[in-house]
Amino acid sequence: MSDMPDWVRKYKTKGVEIRVSGNNYYAYEMSSRWNKEKKRADKVTGKYLGVVTHDGIVKTRSMGLVRSDYEYGNIALLYGIAEKTIIPILKEIYPTMWERIISYVILRNIQPLPMKSVHYLYEKTYISRIMDESMSPDSLSRMLSSLPEEQSVRVMRGLTEKGEYVLMDSTAIFSRSENMSFLENGYNSRDMHLPQINIMMLFSSTRTIPTFVRIIPGSVRDVSAMSETIDMAGIDKCVIVADKGFFSADNINRLRKKHLSYIIPLRRNSSLIPEPEHFTNVFLYDGKPVKYWKKENDVYTFEDPVLKSQEEKDFLLRIEKNKKSRKQYDENEINFGKLYLLSDLNDEPERIYKLYKQREYVEYAFNVYKNDLEVDRSYLRDDHMMFTYMFLNLLSLYLHFQVLNMINGKYSVRDILLILSRIKIYRMENGEIMGEIPKKAKEIISDMKIDMDILRKKD
Repeated sequence: MSDMPDWVRKYKTKGVEIRVSGNNYYAYEMSSRWNKEKKRADKVTGKYLGVVTHDGIVKTRSMGLVRSDYEYGNIALLYGIAEKTIIPILKEIYPTMWERIISYVILRNIQPLPMKSVHYLYEKTYISRIMDESMSPDSLSRMLSSLPEEQSVRVMRGLTEKGEYVLMDSTAIFSRSENMSFLENGYNSRDMHLPQINIMMLFSSTRTIPTFVRIIPGSVRDVSAMSETIDMAGIDKCVIVADKGFFSADNINRLRKKHLSYIIPLRRNSSLIPEPEHFTNVFLYDGKPVKYWKKENDVYTFEDPVLKSQEEKDFLLRIEKNKKSRKQYDENEINFGKLYLLSDLNDEPERIYKLYKQREYVEYAFNVYKNDLEVDRSYLRDDHMMFTYMFLNLLSLYLHFQVLNMINGKYSVRDILLILSRIKIYRMENGEIMGEIPKKAKEIISDMKIDMDILRKKD
């Protein structure tokens, strides 16, 4: 049994045989008897000793009846990550509240529920066995009301490492909450007129992880708000990575006056785009070659040959269908596959390109924030509770990205947590035992090096 896990192998001692059946390991007494005919010793299997668990060899009957069971594997993963990242900061800044905070943050990753339902999820997960906390609606509401904003800002500042490049972007979140001064009317993607707030997020490009969030009134998206957010976060190297719609001469001037670095894509008909020359060199991005030109008038020029081929093909098909003309083709051909980035940074073109492309991760973060964590489905009473709610969800998003950075793309974060939720702890009349570990869960535990004993050491 060369593939026997270490935690099982340690129980394979003299006089004990371990057998495997499915996902379980069973222990039996073992002895030997001399065989005169074969002139060697034969193995003799004796009585059944019990199931091999992380806690030892257990005879299920001796443990009594099952009283309850708890989801364990998913909690072990998230708590193990939090213990190395978020928990030390929370213990320092919220010494009397950190357990309730981290319990809520972990549960939001498992399943984003309204506050009235959180305690049901809490009670069916193993975190309720190691945390003596109430997850009742009233206790959660008091937590949202009582966490001082200044201390929450300190927690987020603690998640940012000094000297790393941080990207900034913003999005609108629509809400039907009442009595909030931050809410101002705006339009969503379906052109529905709804109250909204703006969310500014800082994202570590070095570690690919969100570190800071701030809410501002729905009508505010100016450069001053960006500068204030950076000051609040205590950031040294921040780059505003905007979309094409942000570009204007006024915005660029404001960024420069505030000494804020930026990377902004230009529209392909922009007058700032330099005249074409021979490209300078090539680098690889995601295994594909990207051509680049030397920086000119703060504009970095790139060309993706694969995208160029696709854009040309699409344009030619439109000509064939009489939706585009040959003249339009001649006017646009030079821009096929091109990306023009306006930036005040003086860096290698490859670095500028990668910083801009990391905006995709920021957009993914906003997508998880809105859709997976459902932050836009809250009905909170005031500005402070909304800020605290966004802060706690930022911590949940932080854990989400920690998991994302550990996996190889075979599974999504949600898949990982769902598969691991099948690893359960059974509370018996005379103790606890861990249930069988499914094959996929075993693979994940091995690949991600999850410490399956981390929570039980605390019980």
